[in-house]
Amino acid sequence: MAIFQCDSCGYERIVQDLLTGQRARCPGCGRVVTIAGEGTGSDAAGAPVDADSSREVGMAESDGPVVREAASDPLPAGGDGVPLAPVDPDDGESEVDLQVPEDVICAACGHVQEPGHGETCSGCGAMLKAVEALPEVDESEIDVSDLAEIDEPQVWDADFQGDGDGASLEETEDPDRWRLLRGGKTLNLYAGIVSGVLSLFFVYALSLLAASQAGMHQYLPFLLGTALTGVIVGSIFYSFLSRIPFALVGPETVLTAVLFLFLGSMYRQMAETLSPELILPTLMAGIAVAALLTGLSLLVLGRFRLGEYIRFLPLQVIGGVIGGVGVFVLLGAFAWMGGLSLDWSNVYSLALSLGTNFDLRKDLYTMGPSVIFGLILFFAMFRTKNSLFLVALILVAVGAGNAASIWGTNPALRDLAVPVPFPEGSLLVHLQEVLRSPMLFSDIQWSVIKSHGLYIGAMVVLAVFTVMFRITRLEFARGRGSDLNREYAALGVTNMVSGLCCGMPVSLSYGRSAGSYGAGGRGPLAGIVAGLVCASGLFYADYVLPMIPRFVPEGLLVYAGLDLIRDWGFRTKSSFTSRSELWLLRLTFAATILLGLLEGIGFAVALALMVTVGRVSRGGVVRNELSGSQHTSNVDRAPAQQRVLREYGDHIHIMRLQGFVFLGSMERLIQAVRRRLDDRGQLSLEYLVLDFRLAQGFASASSLGFAKLYKLAVERGIQVVITSAPLELESHLVALGYAGDEEGLFRTFFNLDYALEWCENRVLDGEGMLEMKQKTLPELLVPIFPEPRYIPALMKVLKRETVRAGEAVFRQGDSSDSMFFVESGRLDVELELPDGRIIRLKKVGPGAVFGEMGIYTLSPRSATIRAAEPCVLYRMTLHKLDAIEERVPRLVTAINRFLINLLSERLADSNARVRELML
Repeated sequence: MAIFQCDSCGYERIVQDLLTGQRARCPGCGRVVTIAGEGTGSDAAGAPVDADSSREVGMAESDGPVVREAASDPLPAGGDGVPLAPVDPDDGESEVDLQVPEDVICAACGHVQEPGHGETCSGCGAMLKAVEALPEVDESEIDVSDLAEIDEPQVWDADFQGDGDGASLEETEDPDRWRLLRGGKTLNLYAGIVSGVLSLFFVYALSLLAASQAGMHQYLPFLLGTALTGVIVGSIFYSFLSRIPFALVGPETVLTAVLFLFLGSMYRQMAETLSPELILPTLMAGIAVAALLTGLSLLVLGRFRLGEYIRFLPLQVIGGVIGGVGVFVLLGAFAWMGGLSLDWSNVYSLALSLGTNFDLRKDLYTMGPSVIFGLILFFAMFRTKNSLFLVALILVAVGAGNAASIWGTNPALRDLAVPVPFPEGSLLVHLQEVLRSPMLFSDIQWSVIKSHGLYIGAMVVLAVFTVMFRITRLEFARGRGSDLNREYAALGVTNMVSGLCCGMPVSLSYGRSAGSYGAGGRGPLAGIVAGLVCASGLFYADYVLPMIPRFVPEGLLVYAGLDLIRDWGFRTKSSFTSRSELWLLRLTFAATILLGLLEGIGFAVALALMVTVGRVSRGGVVRNELSGSQHTSNVDRAPAQQRVLREYGDHIHIMRLQGFVFLGSMERLIQAVRRRLDDRGQLSLEYLVLDFRLAQGFASASSLGFAKLYKLAVERGIQVVITSAPLELESHLVALGYAGDEEGLFRTFFNLDYALEWCENRVLDGEGMLEMKQKTLPELLVPIFPEPRYIPALMKVLKRETVRAGEAVFRQGDSSDSMFFVESGRLDVELELPDGRIIRLKKVGPGAVFGEMGIYTLSPRSATIRAAEPCVLYRMTLHKLDAIEERVPRLVTAINRFLINLLSERLADSNARVRELML
């Protein structure tokens, strides 16, 4: 049988074996305990332990005194002074009574008298009463039925439901658990249809880009088939594998831009020696190999949990490369629209061929409608990612083009409805039919694919960076973090399946994913529906494509290129973007344009690694984590307030940060905050204090991290307190509306001491201890003075003084001739630095003592004491203290004990702080 045993309160019961290993809440004390098998127990935290593990040599199991054997220590004496006989642990015949007579406390004067010293108090002479033995009480005579509460069903009960706040078993549903109908069926169907239609138009446009190089137009039906296959496989498979339930993947602009350079380079190498029929299998095999190797790389990255390290790389480095990719997309779009024969072998030949082939009058007439539609989309979608709005614009354009062909009289208007010219035959060819032939498969030129393998490496690099950035933005949109490694692995498997199905490499689409989320698609059903919509386009392409005017997909291509340049060339800048990061962006952009895509990526990767190594070498972002119960402000509070802060200080959590703050380091910071929020062993987190005194700078992408932190603060209802904030951080938080007013969730303070004082005041106010009833100095001294009966005599030798706000009691460097007791008001302890700056070391309040060290050491005052508000003080001069020592030495002894206790408490607090800082 299984055993439920709570070591916290002693509750124990036998339950069914099938419950072994489950966690249940103890009916006695409410602690969560893991149910163990027979012969084992469990600790209060739920970890199973051996039944005999708590028994140690020399420790009794009963609640009585602990008896330890020690050969060098004398045996304890009995009541008559005779040493007790040693106990043989192997002798089980009888137990030895080890009761020791207790001390007796006099009820009259409080004197503690040892046993055997008479029946009268040696202090005051009063009679001492004998200690009465406690009567034996039978359990049957006790009735506590009125105190019993109705227990909720436990895990072992038949009517246990397993959910709700009162559940005994800790079962918290994973918010990212795969659930097909998350968010409702209707909205997911609607979002899936909208996203699927949008994906069809974009895939159509990207297939034009892939076929835009000279001589590649004849392969357009095959490239369109690979693109549709990629979006179908990507949408469906990723919906099952991902834990971002609304994410959509498919062929997207960045990877397709590299793919079209890859295919064009292979085609130019084979065009001189092979016929188009023999070139086709190599091109199709190259697409499949690119998808397989990209997927394999992403899968390895995710399986070995290396994905999180990508967040540490400077985003501007790759942003410049992707901005350069946007330029290549625009050039490819112009080449397709104008039928230009451009030389893509290098940048110089490309520019020369562009200037030679471009005919201003002819090409402006041909490209005009497409460019105008692309600009309309670009400016219309400048500040939104609304998929329905984009689909509406596209459908309106399709309708307008077809209407012009019917009712238009001008030939230029009628030309708007002209569809994309396809080669003779089918508009779309299924790749399975092409690669099914063994003869064609044998014609694949594997050496050509291998010689252009750097393009596949470029796809991997760009996929890794773009996916990381887009997942981070989706995390901000949904207000919840994601496992980046898992998403890399899911996308890797999806790409490998796409390659096996002869599809293009696919990547995460932020625009379509965010659009699906905005349309209500909260579950994977939306992605599956989008894939099915694209599958219908695969079978009905011959009927649908002639109805789409060519300026629509061409305009989408122009919009995609401009959107890449805007997103990665300008939107990656933030309040934290430094001048050096802007130079990184410009350098990599220029290198990509002037040297070429492969050279630009190589330059960017090398630069990113050098910058990252330099930044990471400065240390991790979280130097240490501290609790407000131990690490307090430099404010001397009343003893009652100090007790409250020690008990409720866990509501304050302090994180001291250091080094350079990346997007990756902000992600780790947020993970640490989530762990603290989910820690049930501490009080709930109400105030998160982030100290940036040791921070050495911010990467521009860290602004996304602060946005996610704000979302978390809103979601969990915590106050974020920023201390020692650099100017760029404070201005960024104010600009976003996170800070700058009394109601903001982010508050900024000059240093950690002021921030802790503010948080402590809120905790004390919540416990009704911030504004305490005004007490006299004798009332304040009673709980902390070692000899309260001497307080009246102490008050006779103290001199009462009042101090106005802003007035200095004494200054740094003054001679030490007195100490002060604070009855009311608060004072600041200030340190004056040689350069004229003044630092507040601490604040003292009622019941505190200051200036005591000076009268012992006779050294000059080490700091200035200034009243922060009107104060009432009591002064003890050195002359008075010397006179008391001569006339009433017992009073001086009590004062010395009081000061020693005070200094000991300060030392203990300092030691506790040091221990926390060292952990």
